[in-house]
Amino acid sequence: MKKILIAIWGILAMASCKKDDISTPEFTISVNTENATQVENGVPVFKVGSSVRFNLDGEADMITFYSGEPGMMYQHRDRTSIQGTPYVQFNTQMENGNMPPGFLHVLLSSDFAGFTKDRVKDAENITKATWVDVTNQANLPTTQITQLSPKIDLTAFAGKPLYVAFKYDRPVNTDFPRYQIRNFRVANDADGTSYEIVRTGNAGWTAFDFNARATEDPYLATGGAVANRIWDFRNATSDDRISIGYNSTLASNDWAVTAPIDLTSISPDLGLGIKAYNDDRLREYQFIYNTTGTFTVSFLATNSKYNNARTLVKEVKIKIIN
Repeated sequence: MKKILIAIWGILAMASCKKDDISTPEFTISVNTENATQVENGVPVFKVGSSVRFNLDGEADMITFYSGEPGMMYQHRDRTSIQGTPYVQFNTQMENGNMPPGFLHVLLSSDFAGFTKDRVKDAENITKATWVDVTNQANLPTTQITQLSPKIDLTAFAGKPLYVAFKYDRPVNTDFPRYQIRNFRVANDADGTSYEIVRTGNAGWTAFDFNARATEDPYLATGGAVANRIWDFRNATSDDRISIGYNSTLASNDWAVTAPIDLTSISPDLGLGIKAYNDDRLREYQFIYNTTGTFTVSFLATNSKYNNARTLVKEVKIKIIN
């Protein structure tokens, strides 16, 4: 009986090995130069907007295409951090009239302790934090126009959690128009490209009203024409903006603060799946480049069975000109 069991286990093991045995893809690529303007030192050159056709020879279960453009580079597929020049930039819009300067402030902090949703503790955390005032760099309008701020350099905050805050203060019983903060972006200039870190819709805004009455929610951010609801975040995702309400029967000391931002954070580059497991054999693939540059184009071929996979990467260079 023991010998029989050993034999059975041996057969099962062999069957399992055979079941999981997969081969490395046999796969080559080349560039069809029919639309090329020239071949420069072995690199095909194409005009912006023209279709670049890649010839694929061989077989693979799955194929992923990396164009070589920022955000689609095979070599950056596992990258989650980057060193560069981080910055914040946004548009400020003035609605319905003119606003005296000095009511809106742009502040930065790396030692703010964050929000607990305990109004006493959070007021203390905001007050105790070190806030760097960069309002004079923000190009805020005082008339009914929209102005873009310059890129406000955040290099001094690299390696630390950064909080960006907009603080609005004005005396009681004053009737002024409202500001809207639009197209808020924190990004990182690196490799000749601007990589977005956060935008208006995913910045994690929290409102805090220092002067909210005991019966009022200091975190409420539904603004508009509702009295004492200064900040309005309802359109942050849908319309890429946050705004200040019109009316307040209280003196304003209202804050809009982001969640902590990692200035070195970056999403890994992604490829485009151009062949799935059950698709027919792919013999060519076409792609249109709309920016100039020299690009390393990568095709990741994968054979997969159960939990095992074997891959092969093939690369070519192309150049795009105006």
